Parts: sequence; structure tokens; C-alpha cells
Amino acid sequence: MYSIGLRYCGGCNPQIDRSKVIKKLKEDFKKIGMEVDFTTDRQREVDILILVNGCMHACLEEEYVGKKHNSQVIVVKGEMVDNQYVKEGHIPEFLSKKIIDLRNFSSHSRCLPSLCDI
Repeated sequence: MYSIGLRYCGGCNPQIDRSKVIKKLKEDFKKIGMEVDFTTDRQREVDILILVNGCMHACLEEEYVGKKHNSQVIVVKGEMVDNQYVKEGHIPEFLSKKIIDLRNFSSHSRCLPSLCDI
């Protein structure tokens, strides 16, 4: 089963409803029949790590981006996903497409090219 780690910021200045975005993402995967194990357990190894920041400050990046991970990382910063503008209502669909693409990504490097050099 494919595993996705979720990390949420503290929510001090949310520009998006973080839990609603992730709830919809989970529903989307269920609809297409893709088995995905979502976890907030920081000790578990996961295939993809989603940093769910409510605003552009993206405080989770300080802790995760640029560090060595065994997981691919997707960063949500308010209405930005990996530095691409996405309206809040479209973020779950955008994330699901990105996750499916990453799942099919076959490379020796486990980090995203856009994040490897940060």
C-alpha cells in the first residue's frame, strides 16, 4: 500500500482550510480505488511527505525542505503547491495528480528535482 505522510503547520495564519483540503484528497483516492495510507506519525517511513502549510510563510519548510529524506516531498503553502498557484478548491485534485505522477516516477533520486537543490 502506498503511504503518504502529512505534516501540518500550527495554523496561525491559514489562508486555506487545511483539513478540508486533505479530507477531499482522501475522498478522491477512495473514489478512484487507489489504496493510500495517510499518516501523521513522524516516525514512519512514507513514500511521499506532504507539508500542509496554511499560508505562504510555510514554516514547515524550515524543518523539512533541504534535509535528506527517504520520501518525496510536496509543499502546500496556502494556495501554492510546489510554487505553483492553485485555487483552494482545486488543491486536492492537483495533489492527487501530482501524487500519481510521483508514484510512477522512476529515478534513482527519491527527492523532487525542484527540492533537491534547496
